Amino acid sequence: MKYENAANILPPELLEEVRKHFPVGLLWVPQKVDLNLERDELIVMLVGKKVPVKEVAALAKMTPRQVYRIIKKRAPK
Repeated sequence: MKYENAANILPPELLEEVRKHFPVGLLWVPQKVDLNLERDELIVMLVGKKVPVKEVAALAKMTPRQVYRIIKKRAPK
């Protein structure tokens, strides 16, 4: 994650508008889209096809715990 000073990025009018709602502190701006959506859908599909979680985790270069977290978040209900 990269930190930037809002005064260096935002136009003065927009900066003042932000200050009305959030006068001081660190403000996080989320991304517009989930960049990992395609990866997560593939993980859910592989686990759904009975591929072992350890193998899926190795392919996705993550821990089995992260795979389980993605499955819980993305699996159809």
